[in-house]
Amino acid sequence: MLPSWREQYSVNHTELDAQHKELFRLAAKVYNLDASAATKPKMRELLHGFYAYMKKHFGEEEAYMETIGYPKLEEHRIQHQKIIDSLNTIVKKSHNLKEIREAMRKIVRLWLIEHIMQHDMGYEKWRKSNRCKEARCENAAKDSFEDI
Repeated sequence: MLPSWREQYSVNHTELDAQHKELFRLAAKVYNLDASAATKPKMRELLHGFYAYMKKHFGEEEAYMETIGYPKLEEHRIQHQKIIDSLNTIVKKSHNLKEIREAMRKIVRLWLIEHIMQHDMGYEKWRKSNRCKEARCENAAKDSFEDI
């Protein structure tokens, strides 16, 4: 059984959280494919759908990180590319449903959960920290002005 979405994976961005949830849903759809319906074209279709959605999500996530000025954006892009490269390898090397299921387990545990918890949470922590610094600066400047 695959792990499912939990609120602790939230990066406090409605659209990106919805995309993360959709990635979990798509992974589960591939993982739970009925063996009697698991033709190679069907598996390929589901994997390509997952792959396309993941690429779309990464693009939008990177655009968001750019808008907030996240200093580790390039490092994050490299992580995304490694995930895409690994998924390409899995798609090319998986020959049956059992291998596909093992691959989806790996994708969800290692890529989705670990990536969200370690890397995506990094931009959220940075955003919060940066916002707090800006708020303190604004309040300090306001307090100084009021003292004059």
